[in-house]
Parts: sequence; structure tokens; C-alpha cells
Amino acid sequence: MMTTILRPLVIAYASLAVLLPAASLPWPLLLAACLLALLAIGELWVRAVIGRPAESGVPAVRAGLTVLAGLLTLPAVALLLHPLGAAVAPVPLIAGCALLATVLAAAGLLRLHLGRPVAGEPCDEPGVPAQRAAGRTADLSGARRRATARTAAAILLPIGLSALVGVAAIRTVETSSHPVLPGYLTVALNGWAAGITHPVTVPARGLAVPVRITNSGLPTRTDWLRLRVGGAVVATRRVTMMTGKVYALSVRVPALPPDGCLRPIGISVGEASTVFYAKAQGGASGRARNDRGRTAC
Repeated sequence: MMTTILRPLVIAYASLAVLLPAASLPWPLLLAACLLALLAIGELWVRAVIGRPAESGVPAVRAGLTVLAGLLTLPAVALLLHPLGAAVAPVPLIAGCALLATVLAAAGLLRLHLGRPVAGEPCDEPGVPAQRAAGRTADLSGARRRATARTAAAILLPIGLSALVGVAAIRTVETSSHPVLPGYLTVALNGWAAGITHPVTVPARGLAVPVRITNSGLPTRTDWLRLRVGGAVVATRRVTMMTGKVYALSVRVPALPPDGCLRPIGISVGEASTVFYAKAQGGASGRARNDRGRTAC
């Protein structure tokens, strides 16, 4: 009977060894090895909790328990690795599954050893045949109750273990210290300007462009807001940005030369910036041309 426990243990070890990253095998083989390892560990779960096949009742139920316990093993091991501080990576997962298979095999062997009949125990029950038949009926009823209890334990134990480890892992993540996220400063077009998808026409009186400045996590600072037209700074002003605040400002773009040329309009605060393209209104007819007759922009 020991072979019924040692066989799935050896299969689990061999399948887990195939899954090691150093093996560098194709993924179809790795998938088959993973499923085989989980089924072998599921069989060890059933052997350790339910016992021998004769005690398990309907064979289809036992097969279903094997599949269920095997599939629940991998997420349970992954959830257990996180609170222990181990990385949820292939090698720790494989090592955890191998350790679990060893523990289940030891539990199954211990159960098998404790379930052996004592030497010298009489095989025949005393009494007349009618009394023996009544005793066998009572024993059969008790065996069925024990088998039902073991079946329920085989179903509830992996589910309860997964829930317990999952709750512990979630609580550990929630209560553990988290690294402070780095702060950032952003400058973005706001309002109607946020929908700019093509070059903007700037009228002769200029154009007011709404912008949004966000200071997230950075200390309160005062910096220069710069307006660039074609790479040249044409206007500046100082703005103060408090931490965790969002500011809506309006930047006036001056009238552009009426040459019909597109120019990049850049708005920046410190290292954060945004840009769009613009041209003067009605400047297509007044374009300057070079000696070859081409438009000079």
C-alpha cells in the first residue's frame, strides 16, 4: 500500500523538476508537467485526508476531489509565500509545492501505518450468524458516516486553507509599510485647449490658452512659467504651487507673424511642459518666399 503514496510523490517530484526555469523546455511540455504535478499533489491530499480508495465511496467523487485539491494547491502556495516574504516566482512556487507534497506524503504514510490491523486480532466475530450480520450492518453504517466525514473534510480543507491564507496575505499587504511614491509636476492643456487635434489659428489680438498645473507629492515650490513661440521665450511669470494642489491658469499667446507658418507653442513650468502648434490668422497670402519661389518658414 505504500506504493499508492510513493508513486504520486515521485510523479510530483519529477514533474516539478521539469518546470524549473533551467530546463528551458517548450511551453506545451511545461503545461503538461504542471497539470501532472498538480494532479499528483491532489492525489496526495486525498490520500492524507480520506485514506484508502475503498474508504472514499464513489470513484468519480474521489477523482473530482483529486482535481479540486490539486488546482487549489498552486494559489494556496502563492498566497502563503507573500506573507513569508518570499517572491511569488517560479522557483519559490516549485519549492513550496515540493515541500507540500512531502508533508502530504508523510501524513499519508502515517495514516496508513495507524490504520493497519493489530497482529493477533481475531478475524471472525463471535456469535451466531444473525448476530454477525447485525454487527456488519452497524459497522457498514458507521463506515459510511466516516467516509462522508472524510469526503467533506477533503472538500472543505483545501478551500478553508486557501481562504485562511488569502485573508492573512491580504491583511499583511494592507498593514505592511509601503514605499512612498515619488511626487511629480505636470503641465497640461485645459478646457477647450485639451481637445486640440490640429494647428490653432491665433487672431491678431492674441489667444488665451487655458492650462492645468498639478503638483502631486512635491513640496510647495515657486517656479517660472514660460511661454515659448518657435523655441524663443516670449513671456514669463512666477507661479507658486502648493503640494497636492491643481491650478487652472490662462496663458495669452501673442499675435504671430502673418507668414502662414506653423510654430510650436510651448508652455512650461520647471521641467514639465506641454506644446501645440499654431499659425497667424489670414497669413497664407503673405508668406515670405525664398529665391526659389518656395515658402520660407
